[in-house]
Amino acid sequence: MMKLKKTVPVLLAALSLSAVLIGCSGGGASTDGQTSGSSVSTAANASPEALAAKIRESVTLTDMQPLTESDISAMYGIDLNDVAAFAGEIDSTGLRTDEFLIIEAKDSAAAERILTKMRARQTQRMNEAKNYNPEGYATVQKSPVAQKGNYVYLFFSEDADTMLDILNENVA
Repeated sequence: MMKLKKTVPVLLAALSLSAVLIGCSGGGASTDGQTSGSSVSTAANASPEALAAKIRESVTLTDMQPLTESDISAMYGIDLNDVAAFAGEIDSTGLRTDEFLIIEAKDSAAAERILTKMRARQTQRMNEAKNYNPEGYATVQKSPVAQKGNYVYLFFSEDADTMLDILNENVA
């Protein structure tokens, strides 16, 4: 009887530990075609709103106004049905080319469509600045417009490198 009293708690502890370890490992299953180790990092992606907040904390952008849903569809031609979440700002004075936009697309096909629209926006902004704002033209021309997973972004700013670093640190 004494031996059974000692064995039961040890067995229960071993079962509990096994359940915890199996739960943490994800059972080796993969939902996105990648190994379970890399799928853990995808869950840690920051939202576009959180990324925008980090950008505002890290770089100085003056006279900026937030981009709205109507801006996304009117200025960029992006179908809002492709957008899961977004955040961005644009120069409110019209004198500078400062602008940033981060969109989390609903899926990879939507991300491709959004990227095409953002590249068209970059071309449009370069054409607008070409004759009256050579510095702005150069800034927009060298600024990143790209995709990382389902995140699509553009950073028209002298601080584009810092903005890109923030995105890369917070999006897998």
